Amino acid sequence: MKNSIIVCFLLALFSVSCRKNDNPKLPDLTRVPVPLITKDAGGDPVISAQDPTTFVGKFTVDLFFKTDVKPKKFDIVIIKNGDKSSVKTFQADVTTFPTALEITAAQLQTLFGDSIVLGDNFEIGADITTSNGQLYQAFPPMSDPYGAGVAAQPGASTSIVYSAVCVYDPEIYQGNFVVLEDEFADLTPGDIVVITKIDDTHFSYIYPSGINPVPIIVTVDPATNAVTIEKQRFGDAFTWEPTYTNPNAETVADNRNQVAPCAEEWGAVIHYSIDQGDFDNYYLHMKKQ
Repeated sequence: MKNSIIVCFLLALFSVSCRKNDNPKLPDLTRVPVPLITKDAGGDPVISAQDPTTFVGKFTVDLFFKTDVKPKKFDIVIIKNGDKSSVKTFQADVTTFPTALEITAAQLQTLFGDSIVLGDNFEIGADITTSNGQLYQAFPPMSDPYGAGVAAQPGASTSIVYSAVCVYDPEIYQGNFVVLEDEFADLTPGDIVVITKIDDTHFSYIYPSGINPVPIIVTVDPATNAVTIEKQRFGDAFTWEPTYTNPNAETVADNRNQVAPCAEEWGAVIHYSIDQGDFDNYYLHMKKQ
């Protein structure tokens, strides 16, 4: 009898807890179209800080999910240097996808009222108005755009950035350069080294302490302004110690391995070695005369 009472009580408990009327009603889900904004190869990928007025950026506004629900419209908006309190509308009422757009330095300066200087960043996104009139901002003041994780989907690009950087100019890296620092001490500050342009991503120089010297070739990555020197022999021996044969130079990982086109400088941390062993790593830094 006691067991029957317990079983009945449990059955009654489960029957009450499982009533569908006790479950809260889930809210309706809203399908929001996700923008796909990408730079076009025909435009400038960055803004040249040396001459920002020449900038012409070309980009395409599309839908990430091509066959999903369409928006009522996209408004293409821009912020400068991450300031979400000053969002500027560049192109309102985009309703055709894909749409190709072009933006110039003059338009950016008009929108924000300032000249473009080194380090400025302009981020372009889309305010979404859904078919039922709901607005989703590209740059909401207190949260991620469109919700967390949207921009992290593989292949997604909900915004693009144009940055004002010192664009590499290979014409700078030729002619006389003044030594600012040479930790290896074969050059002293004020010495002149002649830089020779090889092509748009390589230049060379003669290091003075090599017997029968061979030019050291420097490779430049124009996308990052990073420089590298692959291990290479630059002479038969050192002038200050002929028994130290076949001196080699190569860069080691260091954030000082850079060209600085705006300052017309370059530097690299170089590891020197010889047949008889290795030296340490030494910083070499030069500026155009």
